[in-house]
Amino acid sequence: MNHASLPHGDDLPWYRYPLLWLAILLPASSVVAGLVTLYIAVTNADSPVVDEWYKEGRGINRSMEQEQIAARLGVGLALSQVGAGIQARLTSEAGAPPPETLTLALRHPTLKEKDMALTLHHQEGGLYRADGQLPDNGRRTATVSTPEGHWRLYETVIIHDRSLQLGHISTP
Repeated sequence: MNHASLPHGDDLPWYRYPLLWLAILLPASSVVAGLVTLYIAVTNADSPVVDEWYKEGRGINRSMEQEQIAARLGVGLALSQVGAGIQARLTSEAGAPPPETLTLALRHPTLKEKDMALTLHHQEGGLYRADGQLPDNGRRTATVSTPEGHWRLYETVIIHDRSLQLGHISTP
């Protein structure tokens, strides 16, 4: 076999063939698009609503006991915005003594940056005060507990006109 018997074609270098570039660019563009998508996903990742979900799940039995104690005591809490602070009235059908402080956590269903935690300080009788602002309106998961962990109120509430109620509120 000699060179004269081979078919004569274009003697162009490899980079002069457009179909070759098409075969190279299609997979290369997929790789670039995947890397861009990965960058967007990493830089704009959603934050988890609860970071320690496993620990919170393990404590569910203890918190349910605390909620049952609050129900037996007939504990209720009414919160409202008064000026620049928050005022709360704690009631108990069983006449349980009011603790010196209460911890209030209001969690937004989806946005962690809208969560808030407050410490309510006992004033007189069943009246408590804290600095801060209640959200205007909307749904929140509210948790109220004592520092000692004797009882706990846990409810999904609707805040309306910067006020909300948890537990058993008796009407005078």
